[in-house]
Amino acid sequence: MQASIGSYLEKNHILVVDDEPDIHKLTKMSLKSLKYQGRKTKFSFASSGKEAVEIMRSNPDIAVILLDVVMETDLAGLEACRTIREQLGNHFVRILLRTGQPGSAPEKQTIDEYDIDGYLPKTELSTNRLYSSVRTALKAWQELIELERHRELLTALHEGAISLRSFEPLETTLERLLETTVAICPTSLAVLQLETFEEEGNPRQVFLHLSTDTAEAAKEVATRIARDPALQSQREAGPIEDGYLVPLVLHRELG
Repeated sequence: MQASIGSYLEKNHILVVDDEPDIHKLTKMSLKSLKYQGRKTKFSFASSGKEAVEIMRSNPDIAVILLDVVMETDLAGLEACRTIREQLGNHFVRILLRTGQPGSAPEKQTIDEYDIDGYLPKTELSTNRLYSSVRTALKAWQELIELERHRELLTALHEGAISLRSFEPLETTLERLLETTVAICPTSLAVLQLETFEEEGNPRQVFLHLSTDTAEAAKEVATRIARDPALQSQREAGPIEDGYLVPLVLHRELG
């Protein structure tokens, strides 16, 4: 889920695409002090449109692309932009076209046709304008990510709520709750353990997990929590070692 990445990144990721190595160095120097929401800037570099596409394929967390037009071909940058938008389906990354030959990519036509978010002629580009343009693009990217994140959260909550049916087995209901939880908070391991009672009053335990690892890893987590008196007595949700614990205590009559 791409929208989830915006809240967990340690650095803002910018991709500089230009076939001139000096432009890479100059750009990094101009933006090295750039911070947004307390995060520093991370740079990746590409010297061709094809290389830029491959980097984007492997790094969907890139927030801004500074994209040259004329590289291996006269329209290499624009072709890369179209591939990123249409084939990779990345409509979140903000693409700022930076060209030294404006005639090869007229501003209005290019913005409309290739879904460009900014147009920066190199001959008119100062350090201040570059800085302000990239910071504005970072802000726009973050806002888009947050909007998509909220949309996905509401979808997950809605689907989770309508999937619950009182006549279904308890394990089925709890499995759906666990799936909804993982949809909201993506994780490689989620464990749900319920201590309850049968109608006759006999104790009953339900153990479920969703994991990209083995079942043993999930059982180890459950066992560690069960054996720790401090965790057993915890009543508020909060971090624990390498995870997060959400304790729920229900009155017995609630089922």
